[in-house]
Amino acid sequence: MTDTIARISARWSPSVELLATTTYKLIRPFEAVALLLQATNLIASAVNDRYRSFGVPVVLALGVVHLVLAGVVLRHRGPLTRGRTWAAAWIVMIFVVQMLLAHLLAPGDFAASGVGVPMGNYALIPLAVFAFYPWGGFRDLWRRRLIEAALIVTIVLHPLLILGLMHRWQLTAAHVRSVALYAGWALVWFLVGKGMARLCRIAVQVETEGLAAGYAATLGDLHTHAERAAEQIEAGGDARRVAQDLQLVIATRRRQLLLQDEHAGAVDIFKNAIRAHGDRLRLLSGPALGGLTVPREHAILLDQGLADLLKNVVVHGGGSVEVDFAVVDSTMTLDVRDHGPGLDPERFDAPGSSLQRLRRRLIERGGELRLLPAPPDGGAAVRLTLPLQPRR
Repeated sequence: MTDTIARISARWSPSVELLATTTYKLIRPFEAVALLLQATNLIASAVNDRYRSFGVPVVLALGVVHLVLAGVVLRHRGPLTRGRTWAAAWIVMIFVVQMLLAHLLAPGDFAASGVGVPMGNYALIPLAVFAFYPWGGFRDLWRRRLIEAALIVTIVLHPLLILGLMHRWQLTAAHVRSVALYAGWALVWFLVGKGMARLCRIAVQVETEGLAAGYAATLGDLHTHAERAAEQIEAGGDARRVAQDLQLVIATRRRQLLLQDEHAGAVDIFKNAIRAHGDRLRLLSGPALGGLTVPREHAILLDQGLADLLKNVVVHGGGSVEVDFAVVDSTMTLDVRDHGPGLDPERFDAPGSSLQRLRRRLIERGGELRLLPAPPDGGAAVRLTLPLQPRR
């Protein structure tokens, strides 16, 4: 059993998964930049290199196609699919286009000087991205190295193949110098990609440490509460009471996580506040929130206000509640109505009560908490208002 767990841990670890996830998110802009640079090389080549009479329009058209592909990749991450199909199609396109360019050039121009193979950067630029690619999801180091090595060797030897076919394998010293220089630049571009990968690993390490710290601060003692609850039930404790206490602890931890973000989802705030009371609270009607998000400072107040009002319903209001929520003129309005014995205005206004403490915090933010007229069929209704923007 221990060996099985060790094998599973070796194949999957949070850092590996985070690295793969982060890399996949970054690949799209990297691919788009590479295609943009390839387009620049194509357009510049139409000016700098000697082509046959019909070659220049073809090269310019290829440059435009690469510009369009850069836009498509930036928006959709690959024009074909999000998986291996796009990577394979891009690799094939590199070799096909470079072979086409070699045959469009004027006779004797391909690798005829010591400045490198014309359009050499066209094939070398993607090497930086391929060195960054998450081949195999980073789970198999040797497989990834094999793929990278195969790409380097193939891209470096491709001009040699073109030269051999075009010159019937009668290569000159200039040809050899150009291919050697081409190989050197291939290594440079590949190391650039490895540098980007290193930066990605550093970012993932920082992210992992941040997640670990957040977990320790927010959920670290949750296991202790769960174990204590199990011990209490085994000792004959009231299972319902133990479950309620555990629900409250979980809701508190969820609140801590939820309110760490700059913007919190209103749906999550409401769901968490209702879950905290379990079967002691019956929601008769709920608000339609959609995808509304609330700034952190306002989310804290909304969360606290909802928690206090629902707790009042559970303790004094009979446990049944109707909740309405609306945003009008950038002001949130929350109505909470129960079906209990009602709420005396004097008790609502009593100094030092939880509702009055909440009211003071709301007033500081330009909001209000007030008791609405009692519904005809009894109960209590309270309205919380809070502007989403500071009032001038």
